[in-house]
Amino acid sequence: MKLYSDHTSMQLAEGTEILMGHRLGEVYRSSVSVCELIWKESFDPDTGEIIPAISDKLSGQEIIDALTRGSLKIVSLPENLGVKPPEIAAAAGPRPAETLRAQWRSSYISAAQTLIEEQILLPFRADFERKIAEIVRVGLANEMRRKRRSGKPIRAGQPTSFSQPPKSGKTIFLWWKRFKELGAAGAFDRYRDCGNRLSRFSDELLLIMREVVALRLTEERPSIASIVDSVRARVRVENRRLTSCDPHAETLLVPGYQAIWSLIESMAPMDHKVRTRGMEVAYRDLHTLGQGLQISRALQRVELDEYTVDLMVFMRLLDLEKLLTPSEKIALCLTGEPKRLILSAAIDVYSGAIVAMQIAAEGSMNLTVKTIEMIYCDKQRIADAVGAVNPWPMHGHPQTLALDRAVVNMSDEIYTRLAAAGITNFAVPAGKPFLKPWIERFFATLGAMFLQQFTGRTFSDVVSKGENDPAKRATLTLEEFLNWLVRWIVDVHHTRKPETLGRSAPLYEWERAVAEVPPVILNDESRLRRAFGDRLERLVTRKGVEVKGIHYIAPEISEWFLNEAERELEVWWWHQKIGRVEVLLPNGKWVTAHSKDDQWADKSYADLAVLIEQGKAERLQGQEVRDDYRVAADARTAELAGLKGLLPLPLNEKQRAARTDDFMRYTRFRENDLAPAPDLFDGAVTPFDGHAATHESDNTDQDDRSKPSDPGDIME
Repeated sequence: MKLYSDHTSMQLAEGTEILMGHRLGEVYRSSVSVCELIWKESFDPDTGEIIPAISDKLSGQEIIDALTRGSLKIVSLPENLGVKPPEIAAAAGPRPAETLRAQWRSSYISAAQTLIEEQILLPFRADFERKIAEIVRVGLANEMRRKRRSGKPIRAGQPTSFSQPPKSGKTIFLWWKRFKELGAAGAFDRYRDCGNRLSRFSDELLLIMREVVALRLTEERPSIASIVDSVRARVRVENRRLTSCDPHAETLLVPGYQAIWSLIESMAPMDHKVRTRGMEVAYRDLHTLGQGLQISRALQRVELDEYTVDLMVFMRLLDLEKLLTPSEKIALCLTGEPKRLILSAAIDVYSGAIVAMQIAAEGSMNLTVKTIEMIYCDKQRIADAVGAVNPWPMHGHPQTLALDRAVVNMSDEIYTRLAAAGITNFAVPAGKPFLKPWIERFFATLGAMFLQQFTGRTFSDVVSKGENDPAKRATLTLEEFLNWLVRWIVDVHHTRKPETLGRSAPLYEWERAVAEVPPVILNDESRLRRAFGDRLERLVTRKGVEVKGIHYIAPEISEWFLNEAERELEVWWWHQKIGRVEVLLPNGKWVTAHSKDDQWADKSYADLAVLIEQGKAERLQGQEVRDDYRVAADARTAELAGLKGLLPLPLNEKQRAARTDDFMRYTRFRENDLAPAPDLFDGAVTPFDGHAATHESDNTDQDDRSKPSDPGDIME
């Protein structure tokens, strides 16, 4: 509904002062279609600019729009309209119940005053008590006349209802005395001050109490009893000082526990929080939020964070244990022992839906990357695998990602991958969870509504934990925990309507949002491969480039292979889409290479893993028969060779010793260095005449091949 929608034109009365933003203006001429006014000199607190006075015009439509938005405020009206602002604030003025009680008292005060003027009643308390019946008679008559004048219409025959009259003449005398002192205001009571223990203390005492409270109320958070002792000691010291100067001086009241507690409660929340918890905690808990986030479509802002699950879970995946080797189980932390998990989740702020979730034993950069990657992936297969009733359709491109400045989120690789994916990185400061409240609220809801269903909780502190041993009370395996968690998110969290006014359940909010404004597409498959894929180094061959047994080809790669000598290329491979890879040629050109086998065009690594496991199973089929064949063939071959004398016979002891000496004949050991070295050719070459050898050595036309100068030459 629009206010003022029935008015085609509106005008302001001449002499009206208005306020629009920071500008104060006065209307000096008004007509049916336009109002002429003068804007007074003003000061813009945001920019520090002084705006000079200037004349201006406002059309009737502009006035309607300003009133509708609430940006036009009436400061004062001209005197001829006879409308004056209230002299006191509504909060300080009498409340309706107080006015009714004052009117009731006024009936009996007026009765007493009338009797005093008629000299029937004397202005003394004793006379009021003696003539209470006469005062009540006249007061009841006044009360009935007031009811007839101001009350709602009464049906014929219905009696007039009124409150019971006072029963004490002393009470009426006190009312009348207060009326004589304060006038009409004396008829009002002070019930609103009931329970205010500070109202009976003097200003001097309150000043001393506030001074001591301000001194003791610190981040050490002393007990109220300790502060009470300090305040009372200070008051007693002040009383001794007063009596030492004047023995007849009026001393100060010594306050008690409740009075000092009331004084502390009356402090402003910000002042109290800063004193007891510090500035950072006070700012975190009490800073005003204002208008808050303004989101207009799904995936416009996604918040991501990690949470240590307050539950001990057995690290076992029963369905995969038969497929994993012991080393793989250790690498995945699937040791079977109870352990707390790290949950990394991303939530869409507009719909409140969970768009990504990853579980790991420890936080890492890879965990964050996989969580961001999951935002793009269709998660319906996960919901179907655990038997969820409702769909999980939330996926797409996140425009802005809000994550904290943890160590794993501050690396260059995270920034590079987000930039490659086209995601605006909105890294909020550490220690300020209110800057990403949606994901923080989800983790709180997860702990309160989901984790409390199971045994093995670790609790948030040792006081809450008590004697509970979470490791001994753990009952869930990792596999069962993941199944229940996915079912709770899809079937419970996504279908539960929040208490926020105007919001629907996340599933219905998402469906409506994507129907009205579909998510924005800011990247393609090739950019996602470079953002979330694995960087590999591969050699180009005639078959192309090979990754995980799949060969990828492209015309540019073939041309490079034929014309360039460099063979190693950079390849980006993404496990979500293994039908294509991005190849960076050494000249800086990016090429999209397709798999030679079309069956992998739209497949993921999960499909390849299934085929690999099937191949392992097929290779095991018939293995026993093949082993029997191999053993039988080897035995028959040895038998036939033995019949032909082709098999070497075993050596006796004498033959083995001779062969050992023969193999060690030219071996040199350090302990034999001092013994004279025997002739290298003893027993192998017939000795010859030394003179002939000398004569032949003088012949330069012949080479000396009989006696080398270095025995090592022969060995070489």
